[in-house]
Order: sequence, then C-alpha cells, then structure tokens
Amino acid sequence: MNARLLLLSLPLILGGCSALSEEECRTVNWHHLGYQDGERGRPRDVVSQYGQSCAEYGIQPDRAEWEKGYQKGLELYCIPELAYRKGRNGDEYQGVCPNDASFMKQYQRGRDEYLVEKRIGELQQELSTLNTSIGTLEMQLRNSKESSDRSYYRSQLDRTNRRATAIEQEIWRLRNPPTVIQFKL
Repeated sequence: MNARLLLLSLPLILGGCSALSEEECRTVNWHHLGYQDGERGRPRDVVSQYGQSCAEYGIQPDRAEWEKGYQKGLELYCIPELAYRKGRNGDEYQGVCPNDASFMKQYQRGRDEYLVEKRIGELQQELSTLNTSIGTLEMQLRNSKESSDRSYYRSQLDRTNRRATAIEQEIWRLRNPPTVIQFKL
C-alpha cells in the first residue's frame, strides 16, 4: 500500500478506533492526522492511543506535528457559529475547545433543542402505540357481551385515553415553551 492511498484511507480506518497498523504507524502524516482529530473534536488523549498502538512496533508518533495539526483542526471545530448545529444534530462534545464558554453556550442551545425533539419523537411513538391500543379496546368493547368484560374494557379505554391526552399535552408543552420577558430597570 503506498503512502498516498494510506493517507486517503485514514478517515475510514480511524473512523471508529484509534489503533494503527505497523504500516500506518510508519507512513502516517502526523500533522494531517492531528488536523483530522481536531476537526472532528476528538479528545487530545487520542494521540496517546496512537502511541500505544505504534509502540507495539517500536515507533513513536510525532506528537509535535500531531499537536500542530490538532490545533489547526480545532480552529475549524471550535467555531461558535457551528456549535449550535453540532448540538442540534446530537453530536457529543468532548470539551476540547480553548474558548469553551462561547462554544458551549451555542452548543447547549442546539443540544437542548435536539433533546426536546428527541423527546417529542419518543412521545409520538408512545402515542401511536396508545392509539393502536385505543382502537383495539374500542373494538373489544363493542364486541363484548358480558357486563364485566364491558366494564373492564371501558376502564382500560378510559385509562389509555387519559394517558394519550397527557402525552398530547406534554408534546404541546414541549413545542410551545413559556416565553420569559425580562425588563431592565
């Protein structure tokens, strides 16, 4: 495998792990690898994992070059204007940005919206299941002949309808949070 092909395949190779093969340890562009790690917001200790992998072959990573690349990559990752989108997409943040406060403010705003939408999705799934149950209970109630069965199905139907209503209300509250108006005195 030539060095150019190795460099092009690194994002695929390193996507889920930080173990490097002997050939990768010998031919990797440490600056470029650091840049990719920074751009992805990976924690700084990933270079130690590379060091452990390469130590098996008697090779040490060029930490200085990796660090230079990592810092350049962080410049792209740590843009507060992009932090909102990272949070909104549900991306995890590893606390790697030097100006953490401004990044975190935007990231948290996006993350909060992501979590609300995720919760709404879960509630909608539960509501769908409840609506199916309501249909089944209504059919069973219509088809039941015994008063004890009818009483049971009516009770279950009432309970299920109350739960469905509660979920609909929770979804509405999540979609329509209260607005706080602040006045300066």
